[in-house]
Amino acid sequence: MREEAFVAEKEEKCSLFGCLFRLATVAVAVYGAVTAAKKVLARLTRRLEEDNEGNEAKRYLVGLGIREICPEETVSGVDLTVVGGCAELDLQDAEISGEVFVKVRALGGKIVIKVPAMVRVELDGKGVVCGCSNQVPSYENEDLPMVYVDAECVGACLKIVLGEE
Repeated sequence: MREEAFVAEKEEKCSLFGCLFRLATVAVAVYGAVTAAKKVLARLTRRLEEDNEGNEAKRYLVGLGIREICPEETVSGVDLTVVGGCAELDLQDAEISGEVFVKVRALGGKIVIKVPAMVRVELDGKGVVCGCSNQVPSYENEDLPMVYVDAECVGACLKIVLGEE
């Protein structure tokens, strides 16, 4: 059996200037990547907003920021995607008649959905390291409009509440 020799390497110490330079280089690279991602997300958000006009099915994207969404016309469905941001979907001023389907996909962040009084809400939340809660009272009247919320979240918090009265 052959013996192998292990050679201990001397660990080089980094000078203070060298360590600070490396740290600054990493910070600039991270800042540049985040800035580029924000620009791409803003461009995608503008495209989705343009497609929403005249459609009852709305699509929204919130990326790395805070956004309040308040549709004021007839809504049959909402597709909301949140990437590392906070979104508030306020359906109080929207015309809800019959059924509204809300699809939420989130990767980090916080989502609050506000619904008007006298609307039934059904939540189907699936997620990893997240919380989904429906704080809207249950109504027995089957003639009331229905909002179905289907949520897929990773590291995000989703809350459905009654809007301000």
